[in-house]
Amino acid sequence: AGLARLVAAAHRVTVGAITDEELDAQPELVKSMSVQPPRGSGRIRTIRVGDAELIDYQPCGGTHVANTCEIGAVVVTKIEKKSATTRRVVLGFAA
Repeated sequence: AGLARLVAAAHRVTVGAITDEELDAQPELVKSMSVQPPRGSGRIRTIRVGDAELIDYQPCGGTHVANTCEIGAVVVTKIEKKSATTRRVVLGFAA
């Protein structure tokens, strides 16, 4: 229910960029334990979700919506325990 409310709230998704040095100074931006953002070009793409209220901000190399409401209906279909501190959340989307 919380995830559905977050998606429906229509938070803007903004693409930006930081330098390798800026990322090195802010290691907390990388939220994945095993995947690092692409480096080498001198600029790392970032994604910010939310304007006045920051929902998320991190480096990312993927494809993104412009607004969270574009995602549509979403439901958590499964939560897998991967380790003592890691969970995989599987989402389902309406067609």
